[in-house]
Amino acid sequence: MEELLMKFGLLDSIKRQEILDFLDFLLNKQKKERALNFKSYKKQILQVSTWSEEDIAEMETNSKRLSQWQAPKW
Repeated sequence: MEELLMKFGLLDSIKRQEILDFLDFLLNKQKKERALNFKSYKKQILQVSTWSEEDIAEMETNSKRLSQWQAPKW
């Protein structure tokens, strides 16, 4: 970081402003990327199915039946 500050200090005012403008550009781009990631996450999470209490009860019943099942012996 010290090296960066030292080199920044060696630049004339116009070049310093270019660096600051470029940093602003990168920060704005980063904000947009985060916003897009949030939107895609929200879209994905809304597609997750929901189970009713009846669905869960049926799965528990089937789970118990599966535990009681015996594989045939050869």
